[in-house]
Amino acid sequence: MKASPRQQRLLLDLQALDNSLARLKKQRANLPQRAELAAMQGERAAAKDTFMALQRELDTQNADIERLESDVELVRQRIKRDNELSAASSSPKEAQALQSELETLGRRQAELEDRELELMEANEQTLAVYNAASEALAGVDGRRQVIVDAIHEAEAGLDAELAAATRDRAGLAAEVQRDLLEHYESLRGRIGIGAARLRGRVSEASNMELAPAELTDILAMAPDELVHCPQSGAILVRVSDEA
Repeated sequence: MKASPRQQRLLLDLQALDNSLARLKKQRANLPQRAELAAMQGERAAAKDTFMALQRELDTQNADIERLESDVELVRQRIKRDNELSAASSSPKEAQALQSELETLGRRQAELEDRELELMEANEQTLAVYNAASEALAGVDGRRQVIVDAIHEAEAGLDAELAAATRDRAGLAAEVQRDLLEHYESLRGRIGIGAARLRGRVSEASNMELAPAELTDILAMAPDELVHCPQSGAILVRVSDEA
């Protein structure tokens, strides 16, 4: 294949843009903040598990307190009713039975109120721990959001660079003759690099020095003859002052 020295040198600019695009894409995919975010997953999961467990415990305690309050209220209503019946009763036997029941109800009320007090004290302690766990989770989420925002900011900056480089590449690729561009793309897709510079006796495609015979053969070829790196197979561009 033949291509003017200018066309061949355009490939070097194209390769430089492709290298920049690859670097930007890799940088975007491997932002250090992503590792920080991943490292926080365990911390957040633990903080959330603690928070949720305490929330369930609070719900259970609140339900138990509500049930006890209801039981105490029923006992109080029963005591009030028995007192009213006892006051209105004219039967000594009925009065004695009501008094016995009132004593039983009194003991039951005391037991329920003691249990309610114990639960309320435990509930107060659980609530304090719950609030601390809530603050801890909020703290983790706050730090996590800072990292997420930093990722979005970095992505936006890199996306702008990628868009600019992509536009530049499209404009440059339009200047390269079709068959040369197709050959370049084929090589880049197969070996990872399409074109590189011959600097002195060193191929920048392989970063290796060419053998004297290889260099002699390449330099003897016409400037518009396309040559390839013997080691990598990439297009080897001989840079000269020719346009």
